[in-house]
Amino acid sequence: MRITCPHCDERAITRTSRRPLPVFYEVFAQCTNPHCSWSGKLQVEFVTTTNPSRTPRDDINIPVEPASRRALIEQLTPTQS
Repeated sequence: MRITCPHCDERAITRTSRRPLPVFYEVFAQCTNPHCSWSGKLQVEFVTTTNPSRTPRDDINIPVEPASRRALIEQLTPTQS
């Protein structure tokens, strides 16, 4: 994932990050443009599932997006001949 500065659109680099929850990251970034020098915190969250895990954890619940849910139901529904 490429992160760009919200002010000057130059590349921003990750200085550090932490993961307080299995589905959430806090990323501390800094602009590489010396004339800008912005730095800040980004939040990255896993919000939907497009393909279920083959090794799911009981304590993780990321909702399946509607289009993927329909496709999964169609795959699991027996076809009538």
